[in-house]
Amino acid sequence: MGRRVTLRDIAQDLGVSVATVSRALNNQGKVSSELRERIVEKAFEMGYFLPPFSLEKDSSHKKVVLLFPERDFFWAKVEQGVFDAMKFLKEWPIDVEMHRTHGHNLNEQIAILEKLVERKDIHGVAMVPSDLTQLDYFINALYLKGIRVVTFNVDAPLSKRLFYVGQNVRQAGRAAGEIFWQLLGDRRGKICVLTTNKRAPSHVLRWQGLIDYVHEKNLPYDVSYLVEVRDEEEAYAFVKNTLLEQEEVSGVFLSTAFGNYGVGNALLEGTRKDIVVVGNDFLSPWKEFLEKDVIHCFLYQYPYLQGFIALIVLCRYLVFGVTPLEKTFYLPVFPLFPEHLKDDIEAFEIAIARHLFVLELRTQELGMTFMARERGWQI
Repeated sequence: MGRRVTLRDIAQDLGVSVATVSRALNNQGKVSSELRERIVEKAFEMGYFLPPFSLEKDSSHKKVVLLFPERDFFWAKVEQGVFDAMKFLKEWPIDVEMHRTHGHNLNEQIAILEKLVERKDIHGVAMVPSDLTQLDYFINALYLKGIRVVTFNVDAPLSKRLFYVGQNVRQAGRAAGEIFWQLLGDRRGKICVLTTNKRAPSHVLRWQGLIDYVHEKNLPYDVSYLVEVRDEEEAYAFVKNTLLEQEEVSGVFLSTAFGNYGVGNALLEGTRKDIVVVGNDFLSPWKEFLEKDVIHCFLYQYPYLQGFIALIVLCRYLVFGVTPLEKTFYLPVFPLFPEHLKDDIEAFEIAIARHLFVLELRTQELGMTFMARERGWQI
């Protein structure tokens, strides 16, 4: 059994003081962001956060399957959160297998889940359901086989899933309604809801939240105008050739991130400046849309944290049997306005994830200490 890594080991390796390492790891005192990053990376690299003894005495390896849409700007951030979680869990008895689908493709997911149900080497699944209820059969079948399923980004609330992590999408729609109220006031008109998939659960529930808010507040907005576009090019063409000609349209709500770029560019080129737009998620190239008031707000949903938390908490359950206290981990709906561009949202997500991981490891050590005492192990 190797000696446990100490603060002094990290300090000597980097050529800094023990006090500096301590301040960086505890996020206290004056340490530059660059040095803090180096210290944290070195701490993970050297195994500072790992447990003081091996898990192999008690735990066989657990197989976890991840199932979510293929790589694009949003899912790339989810993927980064998953990969960072995998890196931090490299000493845990966890093996990860990944499956990707073309968008929220229900048929592809069903085909994958049919095979997973028949397998005997799986202990957990973290997935983004393509439907709120149509995959419940598979989630429940996996549950009956002792395989725990967690959902993220999209929930399956009526199933036997262990927990959900992600945005409260209905609340996001309500937040959009409040933003329209603040910016449009009593101005009558249509709010066009733009989606890439009328059947996508998260898109539909955001629209439902907007409908609920407008009706509860008795606002003078017609929110029945739902338009489906397949990609950025269609979003651009629809806004430029159709929407800008419709004087009754006073607002646009993008129920998905796809369309932000097309809508933003069409409005930049157009002459109308009276349309209030609420977008979804955020990428740095869209900064211009906020700065020039063509998109007035983006609703951010922390994609990195969705992937990171889903995998970390599932693995904690599989290794230590620690059941999450909550069935639902709602990440806050964060309206991103121009003033927020001064903050680094992605760096904030990563910082939160690292602090969460340290807390999980403390829980891990408590669990391991308990198991050791129960079994008479030497720590």
